[in-house]
Amino acid sequence: MDKYTYLIVGAGIFGSTVAERLASAGNKVLVIERRAHLAGNIYSYTDKETGIEIHKYGSHIFHTEIDEVWDYIRKFMKFNDYVHIVDTRHNGRLYPMPINLDTVNLLYGTDMNSEEAKKFVSEEAERDRKKYGIVEPKNFEEKGISLVGEKLYTVFLKNYTEKQWNMPATKISAKILSRIPVRFSHDNRYFMTAKHQGIPMDGYTKIVERMLDSENIQVKINTDFKDIQNDLPENIKIIYCGQVDELCNYELGVLPWRSLRFEEERTENGLGESVINEADKNVPYTRTHDYKYYQVHQPEVIQQKISYIAREYPADFEKGGEAYYPVDNEKSAELYKEYVKLAKNKYPNLILGGRLGAYQYWDMDVAIKNALDLAKELLHEHDE
Repeated sequence: MDKYTYLIVGAGIFGSTVAERLASAGNKVLVIERRAHLAGNIYSYTDKETGIEIHKYGSHIFHTEIDEVWDYIRKFMKFNDYVHIVDTRHNGRLYPMPINLDTVNLLYGTDMNSEEAKKFVSEEAERDRKKYGIVEPKNFEEKGISLVGEKLYTVFLKNYTEKQWNMPATKISAKILSRIPVRFSHDNRYFMTAKHQGIPMDGYTKIVERMLDSENIQVKINTDFKDIQNDLPENIKIIYCGQVDELCNYELGVLPWRSLRFEEERTENGLGESVINEADKNVPYTRTHDYKYYQVHQPEVIQQKISYIAREYPADFEKGGEAYYPVDNEKSAELYKEYVKLAKNKYPNLILGGRLGAYQYWDMDVAIKNALDLAKELLHEHDE
């Protein structure tokens, strides 16, 4: 252990980026991962029967407006030119999502142009704000009604979100709606503002494998931090990308997390597209994925009869299970702060990072950007 300057706990995209940057500057880095594979939740593998690249933990579409991130990630992989488009199913009918001009016209049975639809939705929202006495939206429901009116909100936002978080929309943060734009054009691109977008042509796992392929990096899978913590030298710096509440043995209680489970099957009854959101309350899952449609660089994969689909079910988090999303509210933020203090007292050389460590819902590009920034800070400290 004495030969390592850094220990990185977790071989997801954040930890692997930090490891690659530190190692490229000549530092010896040990990366441990408790799962049996690298790449964290972006882990993917090729289904041998169909040639379909399976996103084991749900669809991951790389998109970013950050040139630095795009230039960095492409050092390890070529990306295809896939553009993400999503439909939402309501009462058996498909509607573009995020809400756009076509969504509005389909739901209301109208043929409005952009200006007419904008005025119509604005009037719906104003009427419903007055109806419910909403002045300053305090939660997801009030924000949704204020944004698009009660009907559009109820059909496309309320039930889906309540399923995902397993709580009433009145108890969900309004900040979540900042991720869901509303458009009054025919543009149905999910990531409309993304400067760069695509799917890695050899899969996400290969990106991480190439990041960690260095003589200065040793990787140990099937290895938990608790398995080696007693063997660590005092001066080793730890970048911890796991749950801080678990690290501290849940001494202050369990941080609020949400989890997921997937039901997968090969079938000839595919979606005809990559993802469909399920808006209706009586459908227990939130999304269905048909992974072959990401492989636009391999038409033979898309054109085959067989699809590999996965239904995504929200799930309550249990100790020892997989944590996917932090539940963002004032109470959880305060508990996280207390855990950070506790962890720093126990492990003075500890840095928390990644989605789990930072208790943040980050897209991949944000995780990479934060990892690049952290690596720069660490290298600057080392030089001093």
